[in-house]
Amino acid sequence: MKKQKWPIIIGAIVLVALIVGAVFLWKGLSAKPNEGSKALTFEVVLQDGSSKEHKLTTDAEYLANALVEAGLVEYAEDGMYNTIDGVTADWSKDESWWCISKDGEALSVGMNQQVIADGEHYEATYTIGF
Repeated sequence: MKKQKWPIIIGAIVLVALIVGAVFLWKGLSAKPNEGSKALTFEVVLQDGSSKEHKLTTDAEYLANALVEAGLVEYAEDGMYNTIDGVTADWSKDESWWCISKDGEALSVGMNQQVIADGEHYEATYTIGF
């Protein structure tokens, strides 16, 4: 009976070590906020394809904070930023939403987690459906 317990104990120790290692790796690779003043461009692309660029200078570390500070987004009760530059996307009406991207690539995190750096370019594209 004692011999059968060792593989289970060793397996549990290895599993815990792998989980701890994965957490440290994830934290080490995550973007770190940049302190100080940053200039960035936030482009709003409307349903008709027209766009407007906003040049921002901010000390904010995350995209959402910089946009709220500039008065470009409004935080909705559902936890989303449905209104951008005065235009509201309403999924329940016409399946519209805002696609937020950086240099044309959709963000892999929300605006609250998107760390910003000097010189970056972001887009908010009014989108209907998928």
